[in-house]
Amino acid sequence: MTVPDLGNFLISLTEVFPRIVQLVFVGLGVFGLWATGSGLYALYNIVSGEFKFANRSVSYEGAFARIALGGALIVAPVLLWISADTFVAGGSTTQGLFGYGGSSSNYCLEIYYAVSTFFMALGAVAWGFAAVQLYDAAGGAQGRTGSAVLYVIGGTLAFFVNDVAQLVSNTTGMNVTLSNVCTIMGGS
Repeated sequence: MTVPDLGNFLISLTEVFPRIVQLVFVGLGVFGLWATGSGLYALYNIVSGEFKFANRSVSYEGAFARIALGGALIVAPVLLWISADTFVAGGSTTQGLFGYGGSSSNYCLEIYYAVSTFFMALGAVAWGFAAVQLYDAAGGAQGRTGSAVLYVIGGTLAFFVNDVAQLVSNTTGMNVTLSNVCTIMGGS
C-alpha cells in the first residue's frame, strides 16, 4: 500500500483552487449587483419617505456607499489587478501563472502551481470577507469584528504571493520564492 504524499495531494487539487477563485469572483459580482440594487432601493425609500418594508432606515451616505460598493464588487478582478500595482509592483509573476496550460510532467512545476493557486483562492476569499464587512458597515450594522481594509490588503498580498516573495527576495538578496517549495517537497 502506498501512502500519498503532500505533493501529490496538492497536485490533485490543482483543478479545484482556480475554480474557487472563479466562483468567489462570480459571487462577488452577483453580490455587487444585489448591493447596488439594495442601495438604490434604500435611496428610493429615503427620497419617497416610505419605510414600510425597512426594519432599519439607511442614511444617504449608507445608500451611496452601498451603490459604490456594489459597483466596485462587480469589477472586483479589475480592482484586484489595480491594487497589485500599489502593493506588489504590477503582479507580473502571478500573471505568468495564467499561461500555465494544465498538467505538466515536471513535478516541481505542478506543486508550485498548486501552492500558488491555493494562495490565490485564499486571497479571493479574503476579498469576499471584506465585501461583506463593507456592506454591513454601509448599512449601519454593528458587531462585526476585524477590518475590511486588512482583508483587502491581506487578500491582495495572498493572491499575489509569488510577486510578494519576489519583492522580498530582491530586497533581502535571499531566495524566498515559492520555487523553493520543490526543494522542500523533495523534487528536483
